[in-house]
Amino acid sequence: MSQTPTKEQYKTALETVRKYEKRQRQLNALGEELSKKLQKFDQIKFDINKDVKEIIFTGLHKTKGKLMIGKSVCQRGDKYEPVIGKLIAVKKALNENVEDVVKLVESDVHTLILNGTISGITSDKINSRRCPNGC
Repeated sequence: MSQTPTKEQYKTALETVRKYEKRQRQLNALGEELSKKLQKFDQIKFDINKDVKEIIFTGLHKTKGKLMIGKSVCQRGDKYEPVIGKLIAVKKALNENVEDVVKLVESDVHTLILNGTISGITSDKINSRRCPNGC
């Protein structure tokens, strides 16, 4: 037998949907910006290392004729988002400011309350506890 959600549960779910949709709009806008930046290059390559959350961009600039390189690395506790990492790497290759993109990096740390103590734990730690040999 299914149970009807309470008004509070409904409001919480609605807020979650709003946050999700806002984040998707942000990521889509970043994807469009990335696409525009990549049009400045003839040849491009992304080397992505998900294990260390690192992206290295190399591209041959159309007008300068130079090989340009940029690198982005997530800090400990940052959530890995490929579009953000790629855009940061491309902007670094172009010697552009990345602060507007960096501020959109989300934390990958979840707060847990254990025996009255607040502690931070990354989703990697959570996943390794669930799947000690990997999933």
